[in-house]
Amino acid sequence: MPVTYLFRLVRLLTLGVAIALVGCSTTGKQFQTADLRFLVPGQTTLLEASELLQSDPVNVYRQLDGSATARWAHTTTLATDAVYFNQELWLAFDAYGRFVRIVKSHNIPHTNLYRDGRRVDDQNPSPAAQAVSHSVFSQPAVSYPLGR
Repeated sequence: MPVTYLFRLVRLLTLGVAIALVGCSTTGKQFQTADLRFLVPGQTTLLEASELLQSDPVNVYRQLDGSATARWAHTTTLATDAVYFNQELWLAFDAYGRFVRIVKSHNIPHTNLYRDGRRVDDQNPSPAAQAVSHSVFSQPAVSYPLGR
């Protein structure tokens, strides 16, 4: 009796795992965003961005002027069409192949927290960063009050 019970239990567990795996799927390529802060506008190339993200982009959309938009994406689905884990990052590059800006990000934490490898909300910025932040050119020329 115990052998038959054990055999049935193993068969039931195997069937459960098989059903769970059939309901899972992934698309795209996994990428790491920990070094996203080191993207420097006007300096970082598409190849360097791929190295920072530890993955090649899923798509690169090239424009006639030589500029491009690269898309990194990874989606995992559990229980087909019920639970999604989705990450997506779109980066714009100029005609010279240099990073311009983050076009779009989805489920990427802190994409706007860093600029040129430094935290934007840093309470103790470097003297050079303080000089730039107090520059006349970094302040808006015109502001309009809302709700009046």
